[in-house]
Formats: sequence, C-alpha cells, structure tokens
Amino acid sequence: MNNKYLLKGIRFTVATCLSIIALTATDIHGQVTPEFGMAARGVFSGNFEDRNSGSHSAVSDFSDSGLLLGLRQKLYSNWRSRFVMGMQFPDADSELGQVFYHQVFIQVENLHNIIKFGRSRVKGSLIEFPTLRDDDALRFTEKLNPFATGKNTEDSQYGNVLEYTRIFGKRVWLTAHGEHYAESVFSMPNQVDEFGLNSAGVNLEYRVPASQRWNRGLIQYIGVAVNAFFLEDRHLGPERSETLINVIAATIINIHPDPVNFWDFRVQGSFTNGLTGMKRLRNEVDLARAQSSAIYASLRYLRRTLERPSIQVTLSGGYKIYPELYNSSHQVQVTGNVAVRIGDGLDLVTQALYEKRNGQVRNFLGEDRFRFQIGFVYSLEQIFNSQFGDRGSLLNLEHDYIP
Repeated sequence: MNNKYLLKGIRFTVATCLSIIALTATDIHGQVTPEFGMAARGVFSGNFEDRNSGSHSAVSDFSDSGLLLGLRQKLYSNWRSRFVMGMQFPDADSELGQVFYHQVFIQVENLHNIIKFGRSRVKGSLIEFPTLRDDDALRFTEKLNPFATGKNTEDSQYGNVLEYTRIFGKRVWLTAHGEHYAESVFSMPNQVDEFGLNSAGVNLEYRVPASQRWNRGLIQYIGVAVNAFFLEDRHLGPERSETLINVIAATIINIHPDPVNFWDFRVQGSFTNGLTGMKRLRNEVDLARAQSSAIYASLRYLRRTLERPSIQVTLSGGYKIYPELYNSSHQVQVTGNVAVRIGDGLDLVTQALYEKRNGQVRNFLGEDRFRFQIGFVYSLEQIFNSQFGDRGSLLNLEHDYIP
C-alpha cells in the first residue's frame, strides 16, 4: 500500500513540475503555445427532386459537411501567422473521392496587409448568398472553371491560390490574386498536377465592419472584380491560345438595419467574354468557355432574439444567358428557404428550388427541375489559448446561409 501511495505522489509531483515549467516558458518567451481553433459544420438534408419527364428521386445528403483545424501565432514584429487545414465531404456524384481537402493554406497578416498561399476558395465570386449549400446557385454566382469537365462543383470553387490584400482605412480592400484551377480537360493518365498560375485577377471592395452591423447606413458592401483565365494549346488544341475575361460587380444594401427585424438585399452580376467563334456546345465544359451574362439576387429577412438569430426567410433568383449560342440558350432559377434556430448551433432549414433551362443548355444540364430540401445544419467553433481578435474566424471560411 505504501508503494501505491508513493507512486501516486511521484506522478503528482512530476505533473506539477511540468506545468510550472510550461507556464514559466510562456512567461519568459511570450506566447510559446499558439492559438488553436477547431470548427465543424454538418449539413444534413433530405432532397426530393421532380423533373418534367415525371422522374422522381429522394436522397439523404450530407455533402459540404466538413471539419477545420487552425493555428495562429504572433510573430516577432506586429505580424501574425495562421495555418489552416480543412476537409469536406464532396457531392455524391463527385470524382474527388470520399474526402476532399478544400482548405490547406498559410497566411501572414498585420493590420493593413494579408498574404495567403495554399489551397482555398478561389476568387470566382464577390459575395455569398443565403442558399442552403454554396453550390445551389453555382452556375449563377461563380465563374465556372474553363479547365475542367464540369463534373465536380468543387473545381469551380477551390484551387491553389496566391493572394495579397492591402486594406485602406479598415473598409477598402484591394486584392491581387493568382490561382491554379484544377485541370481535367485533355489531361493525360497519371499526369502530375501543375501548380503554375492559370488565372489571375484583382478585386476592389468596400466593406463595412461586422461590428457595425446594426449601426450602419444603406451600403453594407460594394465591390468589383476582374479575372483572367489563360487557356493554352493543351486546353484548346495545337497553336491556339486565348484569354477569357470575367468581370463581376456586387453590392449588399441594408434595407432596414434594425437589430431585431433586419432586412437586406444583395445582388451580383457577371460577364464573361467567351472564346472566339463559339456558337455550339460540344460538352459541358463549353458552358464555362462560352460568352455569358448572369445576375443573381436575394431578399433576406432575419429576426434576432436576445442578440441571436432565431428565424431567417429568404427569396433568391437568378438569370443567365449565352447570347452567342444558337437556340436562345439561357437558365432561370428561383429559390426560397427558411432557417429556424432550434438550439445552440443547430438550425432546421427548408429550401425549395426551381430551375428552367432552354436551348443548348438544356442538352447538357438536363430538363427543368424542382427540388425540395429539409434538414439540419450544425455549426461549432471552439478556440483554445485565445490570443487574437477575429477578423476572420474559421467558420467564415465555410459557406454561411445566414451571412
């Protein structure tokens, strides 16, 4: 018995000494232990779909659920570093496998500068819309990847990025960026992925800080972006190369910035110049390479009870036209959803979506469809050894249907 108590005493003494050494090291050298963050978002829905042909389908969907881990550390100057790694479950019909690493990047920043490189969201759009998943309105809100087959929605959302942002006066953000979009058109078997830039652009944005959400004027956000996509002979054919130019403009307007009953309106328009002489579509990738114009808008009502969202109702719609294609090719989409907060971090969400397709677009995307979804969304973020204020949290990296 004495040996048992002696062993317990030794363990307690060793643990106490190690704790004192760790605390002393932190005091001497400053924050040795970095800030550690963990975030998760689970999106689970039942999808019920009906097409004009009379076909019906129902599926349990957990795509876009993911986990994020992040580290932040103060550097020797007034800069700080950040490392993020995240994985996500892609769509059921995706070619990306069971798990997709959608966020793997390092970032260094100070008050007015942000440098980021790794894998993350590409600059294919300016603002988020309150749809259940970020790809529900993908063809209207994102610049489609002209290097990929169109099979994976993630190919138009994520890529290898290199970004520099300069912030002027806390509200004006100027970003220069280059990306490598995933390439799967005319790729050879076992071809090693390239990391050279195949896209570049610049964004100019005016952002009102989130801390002034309920005490601001009419304009919440306004921005414009120009993106260039460099298609070479390996994408188009021998001795041919072209540059696609995509222009995006967006704004968010506070219709009624009341802290309890809040209304806003958000709209984004985009134009892509398209490849020379493209009149007919041969495959789905040509949708990304054809000349197109798109607009998408949302009207949102958010009620906050005890300073937390309790219910949100949105109505969204979009229109996209391909003016150079034959047969009046265009798409129309209308989406409505309701989100109800039923517990801390848990929402009950229902969404109805109708999409109409005409002309050559119908040949590749299929007939008109109606989809109804009902499900739960769980969100969690936890910070350990907190050291910094949040200019952008881990959950901000994920799509947010309550933006």
